[in-house]
This record gives sequence, structure tokens and C-alpha cells, in this order.
Amino acid sequence: MKKQPKNWLIYTGLAFQIGIVMYLMIQFGHWIAPKWGINPKIAVLTSCLVGLALVLVLIQKQSKNL
Repeated sequence: MKKQPKNWLIYTGLAFQIGIVMYLMIQFGHWIAPKWGINPKIAVLTSCLVGLALVLVLIQKQSKNL
């Protein structure tokens, strides 16, 4: 029988995933703004909102596994 990881361990890993996703989406917003010729604030805000949606999906999937 396989032993399940502790809840705090799962949530610690989730915190790192959230941080990485948000950092990458902010960097993507900064990268895409000059490529498309749009306002950097709008590009970063939009990519942050997409990152937030991805984070919510990650949280939902991790919560199902508990």
C-alpha cells in the first residue's frame, strides 16, 4: 500500500507552483508588449489574469487529490 503525502507537503509544493506560474506570466507580459506594440501595463495585466486562471486550475486539481 502506497503512503499518501502529508497535506502540508502538498500545499508547500503548490505555493512554489503558484509563484513560478505568476512570475512566468509577468515576464511573458513584459516580453510580448514590444512584440505586439501594445501598452506594457495592459500586456502585463492581461498575462497576470491568465496566470491567475491557471493558478485557480492548479489549486482545484490539487484539492481534488486530497
